[in-house]
This record gives sequence, C-alpha cells and structure tokens, in this order.
Amino acid sequence: MEFAIPREIMALVKSSGWRRKAKNLRKKLSDFSEFFKSRDYSSPDALFFSVEDLPPLGKEYWFLHFSAPPSDSQVVITLGRSAEQVEVNQSELSPAGEEQGGKQGKSGGNIKCAAVCWLYSGKKSVLFDSIADVRISRGKTKSSLEASNGGNRASISGDYPDFDIRLSQKGKELFFARACFPQEGVPYEMIYLLKTPPVPHLSSAMINYYFDFNGKLLGKPMSGKAYLQKVVAVMPLAPWNWVRVNFKNGACLDFFSGKPLGGVPAIHFADNAYFEEKGVRTKISGDLSLASFMEGEGRVWVLSGKDFFLSMRAYSLQPFIMKQRTTFRYDEYLVRVTDFAFKSGGKEHSLSSLGGGRGIVEEASGYLL
Repeated sequence: MEFAIPREIMALVKSSGWRRKAKNLRKKLSDFSEFFKSRDYSSPDALFFSVEDLPPLGKEYWFLHFSAPPSDSQVVITLGRSAEQVEVNQSELSPAGEEQGGKQGKSGGNIKCAAVCWLYSGKKSVLFDSIADVRISRGKTKSSLEASNGGNRASISGDYPDFDIRLSQKGKELFFARACFPQEGVPYEMIYLLKTPPVPHLSSAMINYYFDFNGKLLGKPMSGKAYLQKVVAVMPLAPWNWVRVNFKNGACLDFFSGKPLGGVPAIHFADNAYFEEKGVRTKISGDLSLASFMEGEGRVWVLSGKDFFLSMRAYSLQPFIMKQRTTFRYDEYLVRVTDFAFKSGGKEHSLSSLGGGRGIVEEASGYLL
C-alpha cells in the first residue's frame, strides 16, 4: 500500500505547540535510554507508570503478556490512548487530555484507554474489547495501574522488579501472577523503532520488561514468562508484525518488522529478530520472511530465512479495529509452534530439544493518522 505523508500532518508538525510537546517527550525518552544503558536496575517504574503529555499524532500504550509452555494457557492485556478522538470497536474514545481528573505526565487521575484484555485456558474469555477507565498512581515504594470496565478489572502493582498482576470479573479473580526478576537474560531494554524520522521529533520507542512469574489462572497453577511493554509514539500507527514465542526449556524467539509509511522509502522501522537461550541472545542474521495461510483461528504462520524455520498454528484470535479518518486493524493470535529449526555458530536447535512452544503473533494493518 503506497502512502505519502498528508499535507495536514506536515503543516501540523511545523506548529510551535506540536514541536514543543514532541521535543519534551523525545527528551524524556532520551533520558530513559541513557538510564537503561547505565544498567542501574533500581527503579525503571517512572515511564511505565506515567501518563504522557501527548502532542497531536501522539500515542502511548501498555502491553502485558503471560505464557507457560507447553500449556496453551496465555493472558494478554493491551491498553492504549491517542491524542485524537478515535472509534474503538464501535465505541468512541475521546482525545487524550479531555479526561476528567487526568494529570498528564504525572501519576493520579483517570484516563480513558482503548482496551483489549483476554485469556485462554481451554477456551477464550474476553474481559475488555473496547474501552476501559485507567487509573495510574506512583509512590516511593509501590506503583499501580488499574483498568476497569463495568465489573471487569485488570491491575498491576508493586515496585520493580516485583509486581502483582490481577484480572477479575464481577469480583471473582480469574488470574493472579507474581512477576519477579528473570533468572536469565536481559531484564529490560529500550528500542527506538523509527530509524529515519521524516521530520524532527517524529519518533517511536518501546520499553520492554522481562520477568519470570508464578500464579494461578482460573484456579489452576500457572508459571512461565511475563513480558511487559510501554510504547510511546509520535507518528501515525502503521502496519507491523510481531512474533514472540516461549519454549518449555525457557528459550524464546522474538521477531518484529514494520512498514511505517509504506510509500516513503527513506522511512523504516528498526527490524528485530533474535533467539535467546540460557540468557544468551543470538541475532538471527539475514532477511526473514513472514507468511501466512488460511484465515481466522486456524491460521498458519511461517517465519523463515537462511538457516532458520519456524511454523506456527493459531488456536485463538482477538481482533481490534480503530477508526479515525482511516481504519487500523490490530489482531492478536495465540499460536502453538509446530516446527522449529535454527542453525547458528555450528549449533543446531530444534523443537524437540527446546520442548513445546507457545506465543503470540500480532498483525497490524491499515493506518491510524
């Protein structure tokens, strides 16, 4: 799909108010990048537990994912907000900054967020699929984020690196997890997604947090890997694919690729692909290609390249549609790994050596200006 930067966006980014807000947000992200590089893991909560002062085109969202291979059980929480009004699954979400009591850039107050929160344990259960009220607070010893819609609630609370995550429906607890510092691997990282912004301060960055967790899902024990993410972007939402798979032995596979402004060759996302085992990350060299076959919950995905092959079959799907002047579709697929082969440095990895694999595939299509 060819896409050129609309004239109204170019006019917008030249305004002094937009430049000021975007510059302030980029400065905050830059400060956090330096903080992460210092490897001081004392308290990275300030960015995750905050509500940003978004300029036009600004967006922020929170993502939490829990998996416990070889079990099919998974839990997904996604919350997001935009500087502009947007229709979310046929519900209207007001522009950021119009919420009652909200304090942008600080803790406290309530905000409205687009929300999709669901879990799988033999069958799919959906808590949110449109909009949720979100309240964030940050203290010296404990911070919290709580999303609610009617009698459904999702929350994360604690002080890094120890957090409690809860999901409840009409007062009944469906999921509880205690997340803690991972025994192996990088605990968190920050990645700038937009390599070549077309104008100054147009940017996107994501902060990834990696945890081990123990808990219960629908009353049954569940333990595995937790992935928490905060994304701040000042740009249109655009197509991407993301694959994250965890294996029974603790290894994981991560792949991300996007086309932010399809017809603008000078602009591209930072592609990312790695395999991690026993805390050691190996970058997957060469170009990887992600293909899919069939549609719906039985969709088959194949990620392949030189000395690399991964096939996955979806077993559950949750769609999410947002509309402004354009339409943006965001689909979350829960997948089982059906085959895996990776050769690097003379070492070969296979599905039989790693154990069963479960994970998530994201597919985003269209644009949200």
